Amino acid sequence: MIHVVIVRDSAIFRFIQKQTEAKKVPLSGLSYQVFAQGNIRIIWECGDPIEETLASVVEQFNPDTVFFLSESLPVSDEKISGDIILPNVLFPLDKEVETIEIGKDMTESLLSYPLFLEHYPLQGDYDFGSFGLSVGGIHVSGIWNTEIEDFRIRLRVVYENDTFDPDLYRFVDAAKKQDMLEKTYPVAYIATEDMDVTARNLWSIVGFVIGSIDPDLISDEGETDGGEEEEEWVDGSEEG
Repeated sequence: MIHVVIVRDSAIFRFIQKQTEAKKVPLSGLSYQVFAQGNIRIIWECGDPIEETLASVVEQFNPDTVFFLSESLPVSDEKISGDIILPNVLFPLDKEVETIEIGKDMTESLLSYPLFLEHYPLQGDYDFGSFGLSVGGIHVSGIWNTEIEDFRIRLRVVYENDTFDPDLYRFVDAAKKQDMLEKTYPVAYIATEDMDVTARNLWSIVGFVIGSIDPDLISDEGETDGGEEEEEWVDGSEEG
């Protein structure tokens, strides 16, 4: 079985690479870097739209599961920095949300094109509280309008969603079009600005994702964050 983890945050990438001891794979012609260890493939520095990255990953590796980690903003008051959310209902942002008069009846037309995920078998044995993890919930993807003071309130009124990010919806939609929804794991993590707890939050994210794939790779030693490490090729030679 091949498990793919798509990550764009440098700190999370370093944690995962260190914990798995993944080595860089010398593949050419790709718009991203690949690091491998056993049955895990870490996709790093993917600058293309997530739909294109997913299509390439499927073609290259034919994975059994694909995790996509995306930094998200909290909408629900119940979600705080460091939380990990696996949404099972996803909506694209309807631009009408930005202009609709709050207090009027919200039409169902604003809740169009939902995507539903009905799996998450990998998480069955976890103590969710230890990871700040919640399985299920509503997620909206789009561009956060910083010019609208009550934008967060509007989202809550219309969607009653927990989290918001640019492209988790697009990732799941692309997976649906490729008939691989059952292999897809969108992971929304709430960013933190508190550097005193950042390491613990990152460890929760990495511990959950890698533990879902291979619990034997998880150890207490991984909770300490090392600095930047030299990259090595899969064949053991150092990258130039």
